[in-house]
Amino acid sequence: MGIASRFNHLSGLPGRAFLLQFAWYLVVGGLGVLLDLAIFVLLLAAGVAVLWASAIGFITGAVANYFLSTWLAFRRGRFGRPMEIGAFVVVVLVGLGFTTALMYMLTSWVRLPGIPAKLLTIAIVMTWNFLGRRFFVFKPDLPAGTAAFSTRLLERFAEKHAPNQ
Repeated sequence: MGIASRFNHLSGLPGRAFLLQFAWYLVVGGLGVLLDLAIFVLLLAAGVAVLWASAIGFITGAVANYFLSTWLAFRRGRFGRPMEIGAFVVVVLVGLGFTTALMYMLTSWVRLPGIPAKLLTIAIVMTWNFLGRRFFVFKPDLPAGTAAFSTRLLERFAEKHAPNQ
C-alpha cells in the first residue's frame, strides 16, 4: 500500500492524514488571509470606508478560500454544488461570528492590543474553518492531485532522510 492510500485510508482518524490535510489547509487559509488583507489595504488606499473595505476583503478571501479548498485541501462531493456552497457559507458566517466575538472579548475584557488579539483570533478561527469544512462541507480526504503530490514529496523526503543500511 502506497503512502497516498494510507493517508486516504486514515483520513477519518486524527493521525498523519489529518495533519497533512491541516497543513494543506494552512496554505489555503494563509492565501485567503493574504488576499483579504491585500484587498482591504488597496480599498483603504482608494478611499473606501473601513467597514466596506473590510467586508469586501473578507468576502473576496472567502470566495478564494472555497476554490483553493476544493483544489488543494478537500475533495468535493459530499453534497451537490448548491448545497455545498450553502454549507460553506454557513461555516464562513459562523467563523465571522467567532471572529467578532473573540475580537470583542480579547480587546475589551482581556485588554489585548488589536494585533495580538487578531493573531490569536486568526489561529482559533482558522482551526474552526478547517474542522467545519472537513466535517460539514466537503469529503474528509485530500483531492487526488494533492494526495499524489504529497505522496511523491513524502517519498522523496523519506529517501533523502532514510538511515544508511
